[in-house]
Amino acid sequence: MADEDYAHQALSALERIDVETLEQECRDAHEDAITAVDELAALLESDSGVEDQDNVDTPEEWADDEDDWDEKVSDAYEQAEIPRSKGTLTVKTIDDREYYYLQWRDRDAVRSQYIAPVRPA
Repeated sequence: MADEDYAHQALSALERIDVETLEQECRDAHEDAITAVDELAALLESDSGVEDQDNVDTPEEWADDEDDWDEKVSDAYEQAEIPRSKGTLTVKTIDDREYYYLQWRDRDAVRSQYIAPVRPA
């Protein structure tokens, strides 16, 4: 098992703890542990290249507007408030139109942030 898998396994174990039965000091320590392990998992993923997205490649449809694409990706990361080491580019179809989204895992949930349409206007 890879290091990042161990980190995700530890995060999952921490999230299963029923903090409602704990004193406030223990709740605070639990939340600190979850934050630390989550950051460790993200760091391990970026170091291994699993999710190394320092620069999301410009899609073919945006080749003529590369600067605009880079700005839209930067805006998406800023709005999502996640490090550039997290996230992958995905395409969602909504009402028969395709859109690029930045997607990342936040504990057990998958989050998304709109970037731009697949075909620029």
